[in-house]
Amino acid sequence: MMERLAVELAAVPKLETVRRALFIQPHPDDNEIGAGGTMAYLLSRGAEVFGLTVTDDRLDCPPDQYGDGLSLRQREALDAMARLGVQSAGFLGFADKTDATAEQIAEKIVPVIRRLRPDAVFSVDPTLTNECHRDHIKTGWAVRYAVMDAVCDFCPRLPDNARHTDPWQVGILGQYFTAEPNAYADIGAFWDAKLDAVKRHRSQVEPTLLLALDAQSRWFGQKAGVKRAEALKLYSFLQLHCFNLPVEPAK
Repeated sequence: MMERLAVELAAVPKLETVRRALFIQPHPDDNEIGAGGTMAYLLSRGAEVFGLTVTDDRLDCPPDQYGDGLSLRQREALDAMARLGVQSAGFLGFADKTDATAEQIAEKIVPVIRRLRPDAVFSVDPTLTNECHRDHIKTGWAVRYAVMDAVCDFCPRLPDNARHTDPWQVGILGQYFTAEPNAYADIGAFWDAKLDAVKRHRSQVEPTLLLALDAQSRWFGQKAGVKRAEALKLYSFLQLHCFNLPVEPAK
């Protein structure tokens, strides 16, 4: 029995088991850039996929500029999600380069997790060694905190120590933009869709980004033994607290 538990703790969760996924991005284009192929893959298998955006450009581009309550980058995000078939879970409204803490961001994420009840949540890896953007670092940690807090009926705190009635346990935490992948998503069949979705972020896309994505997808593909791939770090809920057994690395 102990040996079986050890194997379970070290096992990499399987993408193909995901039926409902929530992808949480620091900025309006990160999900498509880092995991657009993964989202398309999950959708092709019949999974529901949602996208939640933490920060936007409201300080630089007032929402009333377009008369629909949306900023430029919010509009681009919705367009990109629609291209893939991803459902929007909304915008948390934090400013780019936000002064909010990871804990404050997590408090806004927890209700979304409880409302959507996903079996998998994906975001950026906050431990990426060379990551310098505070929004990525804060969002990555916020998602980790939120996945754990969503289980607790006393988080976030309520007056008079009242308890939440809708706690939810996420089965898989996935991270992209990671230097320590333990899984690869084969995105060869979804490359064109990913690329088109990235291009919907017209205010952000430059030729160098597209060239970098092309090279990166081929490089990850070589590691995975396929034409193109995205690198992911996947954890089961058991692997998110206390247990120090290593999650098996990608082959």
